[in-house]
Amino acid sequence: MNIQPHASNVFSLLGSQNEQFVIPSYQRRYSWRKEQLKQLLYDIDVIDTNDTHLLGSIVCLTGTHSAGMNQLELVDGQQRLTTIGIILECLKERFARDGGSDHLQDLSRLLGSKVFGGPALPKILLDTLDGEEYKLLALGPQDPDARYMNPNLETAFREMRLWVEDREPEELSRFLYKLLYSTQVIRLDVSNAKDAFKLFETINNRGLKLSPTDIIKNFLLGNAARFGEEELEAAKKSWSRLMAFLDGTDSDAFFRYFLISKLEATLTKASVANEFQWYFMNEVKEAEKLPDRQFYYFDDEEEEGEEEEALEDEEIGNDEVEEAEAAVQLTFKELLENLVKSAKAYGELLKCKTGNTRIDRHLRNLRMIKSVQTYGLLMHLRVGGIEDKSFIKILKLTENFMLRRHICRERSNETERLFAHLCGVDPLDALAEITEAYAEATPPDDKFQEEFAAAQYSSNIMERARYCLEQFELHQHGRHQELAILGTEDVHVEHIIPKKISSRRTKQELGDWIDYLGDRAAQRHSRFVGRIGNLTLFAGALNIVASNNPFALKKANYRESAILMTRDLSTMPHFKFSQVDARSKELAKVAVNIWPAPEAA
Repeated sequence: MNIQPHASNVFSLLGSQNEQFVIPSYQRRYSWRKEQLKQLLYDIDVIDTNDTHLLGSIVCLTGTHSAGMNQLELVDGQQRLTTIGIILECLKERFARDGGSDHLQDLSRLLGSKVFGGPALPKILLDTLDGEEYKLLALGPQDPDARYMNPNLETAFREMRLWVEDREPEELSRFLYKLLYSTQVIRLDVSNAKDAFKLFETINNRGLKLSPTDIIKNFLLGNAARFGEEELEAAKKSWSRLMAFLDGTDSDAFFRYFLISKLEATLTKASVANEFQWYFMNEVKEAEKLPDRQFYYFDDEEEEGEEEEALEDEEIGNDEVEEAEAAVQLTFKELLENLVKSAKAYGELLKCKTGNTRIDRHLRNLRMIKSVQTYGLLMHLRVGGIEDKSFIKILKLTENFMLRRHICRERSNETERLFAHLCGVDPLDALAEITEAYAEATPPDDKFQEEFAAAQYSSNIMERARYCLEQFELHQHGRHQELAILGTEDVHVEHIIPKKISSRRTKQELGDWIDYLGDRAAQRHSRFVGRIGNLTLFAGALNIVASNNPFALKKANYRESAILMTRDLSTMPHFKFSQVDARSKELAKVAVNIWPAPEAA
C-alpha cells in the first residue's frame, strides 16, 4: 500500500490552486449537528499562541498528478472538510460586508481552484445529494421558512452565520488566523482505490465507531476496486443511486432488512455489517478469487438437521452439490442491481410513496401500528414483482395480524422470526402461504377482544391509537367512504378525561376533574386515562374553562365536530371511569369485526 502522508495546516491544505477536493456522489449527506459545529469552533477559538489543534485525518484518492486540475476524491473526511468550507464561506461573507479586503482575497483563493486559462472552480465540490443546497446556502441567508432536503446543512450555515454576527471584526480575524495556521490536518494520499478504502477501514476501526452503512459501503467499494476499474465505477454509481432512494430513511435498517430477506433469518443491529460481508463473500461469484474469502465461510454447525443434510449431499454426489451451490451465486453486477432495486422498494415502503393510493394508505397504517418487522417481507415481495392486487390483500391481512399481536403483547422476536421465514415465499404466488402462516400465529377473537378493551396507549404508541380510532370512524361511516378529515395534521387524538387532572393549572384551564370523577379519582386515573374508551379524534382546539362539571363543557365542543364518534359523545350525560370501561368494551366488540383473524384456505 503506497501512502503519502502530509501534515499541514488548513491554509496549506487548501492553498494549492490546481487541486480540487471532490466529495463523491456515493458519500452520505452532511450529518454534523449544531453541537459538533460549536465544539469545533470552541476548540479552534481557545488555541493558545504557538499551540495547535489536530482536526484529524482525511483520505484522498489522488490518481495520477498532472499539470492541470487535479481532483482529489475524498474517501474519508468529507464531514470535516465540508464544515471547514461552511466556516470559510460565512467568514468571507462577513468580511465582504465589512470591507476586509485582505481577508477577502485570502478566503476567495482558499475557496476556489483555477488553472491557467481555465474557469474558476470551487475548492470543495459536493457531488452529492447536498450539492445544490450547499451552493444555494453559500450565496447568503435564505428564506427562513424554506424547506431543505438536508436540515443539518441549513442548520450549520445558519448557526455559523449567527456565531459570526456575534463577534467583532478583530475577534474574527484572530479566529481566522487560528483556523488557517494553527489547525492541523493529516492528509493521506493514496493513488490506488482498493488501498484507499482499506486505509479508510483501518483508520476508523481504531477510532470513531462507524455505522453499518459506512462499513458496508467501504467493504463493497473496496472489493469492487479489487475486481477492476469498471466494477469500481459501477459500484460507485450503484451506491449513489441506492443512497438517493434511501434519502430520509435509516440506511442501517435497510441493510438489516435486506439481509433478513436474503438469509431468511433474524439479525441483530450489531451484526448487520459482518453478515453483509459474509453474504458477499459466499454469494458473489467474483469473490471466489479473493484470497481472504476463506475467513467468511458460513458456519452451519448450529443449524438443525445438519447431519441429515450432509448425508443427503453424499447421496446425490459432490458434483451435484457444487452445481446446486453455483446456481444460487450472484455476479457482482447482479448484487448491485439487487441492492438498488431493494433500496428503491424500501424507500417507497417507508415513505408510503409507491404511486398506488391504496397501497400507500395501507403502508401508512402499518407505520402507525409500528410494524417494522414486516419490511423485509414487503421489500422481498415488491422486488420480486408481486401484483398490486395481491399486495393490497397481503397488506390488509398484515394490518390485522400485526395489530392483534401488538394488542395481545405477543413476543416481538417470534413475530420477526415469522416474517424472516416468510421471505422464502414466491412473490408471484405468496397470498395463500402468508395467509396460512398468519392464521396459525394470530391471537384468537376472545383474547383480542379482552386485551383490546384493557390496552393502554402511552404517548410513544399514540399513533397506533389514532389508527384504531380512524378505522372505527371509517367503519361508522361505511368502509368504502373516503374521509378527507382523517389523516390530516389538524386532527389529533383527544383524551376525553385529560392526561393530567391533579395540577392547579389543569383545574384552572380544564375544570375540576378530581371533584367531577369522585371517590379516589387521582388513584384510579392512571388505570383508565390511556384506554381506547377514553380516546377520540378531534380537529382544532377545545374551548374549555374551569367548571365543576368539565365534561359538560367538552360536550358543547364535541357536538360541533364532523367526526361521528366524537359527536356521539355529546349525547352522553356523564363521562367518568365507568363510561371509559363500558366504551372500551363496546369498541373491543367492534374491533373483532374490523380486524378479523386471517383464515387459511
